[in-house]
Amino acid sequence: MPRKHRALRRREPLLGDILRESPEAAAVLAKHGVQVCSGCLVTLNSTPEKAAAYHAVPDPKAFARDLKRAVGRRR
Repeated sequence: MPRKHRALRRREPLLGDILRESPEAAAVLAKHGVQVCSGCLVTLNSTPEKAAAYHAVPDPKAFARDLKRAVGRRR
């Protein structure tokens, strides 16, 4: 049986998925300097942790915390 690619076994959601489910999370991204434009496939197809690194977020822990709070309000 062929091995599955690591990306297919991912458990952490991608930012694109998060924004589709919780559009209000876009305010958290803006607050922390994570720019998302319609053509930015790198950011939309990244985990929050990687997007924070790409955009040099000064406090990645605060970014993750704020994002979880924003998404949690919808559930």
